[in-house]
Amino acid sequence: MPPESDAPDDTAPFRPADLLLLLPFVWQLGLAPWANGVTWRPLGLPFGMAWQMVGILFATLVIGLRYRLDKDQDEKGGKA
Repeated sequence: MPPESDAPDDTAPFRPADLLLLLPFVWQLGLAPWANGVTWRPLGLPFGMAWQMVGILFATLVIGLRYRLDKDQDEKGGKA
């Protein structure tokens, strides 16, 4: 039997909402080949540049949503 540790367990269990954090990676890596082939120039910018700027906003929204879901879960007493 391994010795018991006095250190607190700071690792939280995996939650389904954690999968939301994969969306920004899919945005940047999975859709990049498609985005590179677009010739449309929104606001006179190359599409790739506009794609990156929108990706930053998208990632910020996803992280904010994930934070809100975690906060709501903790307030309901579901803190792990």
